[in-house]
Amino acid sequence: MSKRSPLVQSVERAVSILKSFSASEPELGVGEISRRVGIPKSTVFRLLATLEEDNLISQDPDTGLYRLGIELLVLANNAMISTDLQRVARPILRHLARDLNETVTLTILDAQDVVNLELFASPERMIMRVGWVGRRMPVHATSSGKAIIAFKTEEEQKNILPSELEGYTPQTVTNHSQLKTDLLQVREKGYAIALEELESGLNALAVPIRNHEGEVIACVSVSGPSHRFTEKYVYEIIPSVLKTSTQLSSELGYRNGF
Repeated sequence: MSKRSPLVQSVERAVSILKSFSASEPELGVGEISRRVGIPKSTVFRLLATLEEDNLISQDPDTGLYRLGIELLVLANNAMISTDLQRVARPILRHLARDLNETVTLTILDAQDVVNLELFASPERMIMRVGWVGRRMPVHATSSGKAIIAFKTEEEQKNILPSELEGYTPQTVTNHSQLKTDLLQVREKGYAIALEELESGLNALAVPIRNHEGEVIACVSVSGPSHRFTEKYVYEIIPSVLKTSTQLSSELGYRNGF
């Protein structure tokens, strides 16, 4: 068996520390944690300090005991949202893929990228999509990214977008002013289109998905090769994709219009 790298070992130890807490024993001291996970106290203390910096662990200033941090609640909530979203979306998006005879993806925003959670490909359009599920993509160069961040506040957009917008093709928008204008149009129209902005020869359409609070939490996108998936064709399928996103948002508890 190959020896684990120091980085991997540190991650494993940090995870072990987090798992040492329980509902019956929510607070633990350094000594007890050290005993449970089999790690020297000095190492436990160092890892606890790192976890505390990221709010994954918190320390009671009076007792000195440690407990799980608030950031874990955020992570757990995100996991539940994604799971529920995927469960609801699968049959609806699978139907859209069959109806349009196209490739459909369910995409979310994760930090400064968009990530594909699910992909549904029509049997008649078996386009190579190896590695697309879990793929991280730049927000500014994708219809999915624009469909999501267009509904964020200006401050949120500034935090998400990099200071320099990288160009992936000659069609990629690399000017912040132009991107801001594009996002305003997306917000007004309710959908985003990317014509060969991320990859030459690939066009895509994306429509936002809202949760019960009206927050845009994901998007449904349809994509295809530009020689067939033309701009004219994109406009033809917009009503179907809008209808699907409305249905999905409704299933998630959203009741008002976009």
